[in-house]
Amino acid sequence: MKNQQVPQKEQTRTASQVLATTLIRQILDGYYPPDKRMPAEREMAQQYHLSRHVVREALKHLEALGMIDIQQGSGVYPKDLVVNGGMELFEYLLFSDNNEFDRGSLLDLLVFLRLFVPNVMRLAAENRSMEDIAEMKLLLSERALTITDNTSFNATNSQLLRILSRSTHNIIYQLLFNNIGRILTKMRSVVPIEQFAPVIDQHSLEELVHAIEEQDAELASLLTQRLAERSQKMVTLFLKTLPKNK
Repeated sequence: MKNQQVPQKEQTRTASQVLATTLIRQILDGYYPPDKRMPAEREMAQQYHLSRHVVREALKHLEALGMIDIQQGSGVYPKDLVVNGGMELFEYLLFSDNNEFDRGSLLDLLVFLRLFVPNVMRLAAENRSMEDIAEMKLLLSERALTITDNTSFNATNSQLLRILSRSTHNIIYQLLFNNIGRILTKMRSVVPIEQFAPVIDQHSLEELVHAIEEQDAELASLLTQRLAERSQKMVTLFLKTLPKNK
C-alpha cells in the first residue's frame, strides 16, 4: 500500500498571503512578543526575498485581523492575541508555513465543536420557526443527492449550517457559527470526502432536524454530542494514517 500524502491546501495563495501566514504563526508562537517592535518593512523584504509592496500587503492583512498595530514613524507592534485573537485566525492555523496540514489545530477544533455545537442545536430547538424547519428539510433532500459531488455537497452543507444557526434567532450564535461553517467547509477540503462522509450520515442529520422540529432541546443536544464525538474519533483515526509532519 502506498503511503498517504499529507493533504495540501487546494487553492494557490499569493506571496502576500503566504507571508501573512508565516507572520501570523510567528506571532502565535511568541517569536514576536506583544508590544515588541517587529522588523521594518525593508528588513522583512530582504529577509523573505520579497518586494516591499508584498510585505506591506501582508502587514495590512494582519492589521485588518487585529493582530498588529502599525504606528507611523514608530514601527509595527504585535498585539496580545489572547486578548485580540478570534476564530478568523483558524484559516492560518490549519496549514503550516510549508503548506502542510496542521493536525494539532484540527484536533483543537474538534474538541471545541464537541463542547460548543450541542448548545447551538439546543437553542435552535427552542427557538426554531416552521419556516426554518421547511428549509432544513429541503436542504437535507438536496444533500442526499449531492453526496458524491464534493463542491455541491459542501455548498449544501454550508447552507444547512446557516439555517441551523439562524434557527437559534440569536445574533451572537449566528455570527460565531458563520465562522465555524467556513472552517468546516475547509476541513472537508482537507479530509477526503470518502473519509469524512461517513462521519455525519444522512440519517443522523434527519434525526437531528426531527428533534429540532419537535422542539426537543435535550435530544437535539444529545444527538449533536454523539455526532461531534463520532467526528472526532473518525478524523483522529484518519490523522493516524498520515505521515508525521517534519
